[in-house]
Amino acid sequence: MLGSEPIEGGPLARLAFLLDGWLESLGWLFLIIANICLLLMLIGTAATIVLRPFNLSFYWIWPWTMQFFVWMSFFGFYAVYRFRKDIAVDFVVLRLGAGAMTGTRYFVAFMVMLVTGVILLQMPTIIESQVGVIDAVVTPWGELERYTLSIPLGISCFLIFVNALLDVVKAWLGWEEPHSLPAVDS
Repeated sequence: MLGSEPIEGGPLARLAFLLDGWLESLGWLFLIIANICLLLMLIGTAATIVLRPFNLSFYWIWPWTMQFFVWMSFFGFYAVYRFRKDIAVDFVVLRLGAGAMTGTRYFVAFMVMLVTGVILLQMPTIIESQVGVIDAVVTPWGELERYTLSIPLGISCFLIFVNALLDVVKAWLGWEEPHSLPAVDS
């Protein structure tokens, strides 16, 4: 986030500042959810290992572990993007200067919107094609439906799309790029 006070620039800058704060908060929430999924996977796996010598096993641990893995990946998808923990190969662009950085800032944001936009357009088809239940992923209300695997993907893609759109607005407003890599020559 940029700080505690909005940057001057009118209503668009204030809206961008508020949206940035909201997306930051959702990034932290998704990071927490992804870590909870990881913790539950580890607990389930540990229980399987610890209970094995006692001849105890629960058939539902493995399917739930897979469910949590998918959810962890999809919730983590937005957190990784928001906190810029993805891989950036920008050593060439850094050497080319500020103009190249500005150009790639727009280019990357538009490509991210294109890819996530295509996924979002396909989400109805994805969800419709996931029929039936996931065997042994039991809740008090019954087995989970297959489409529950893709819901976090759709939410993350929507948030990434909005975040990329916000990046375009921030670039247009002249806000500094949130770049945390060290200088090329250091």
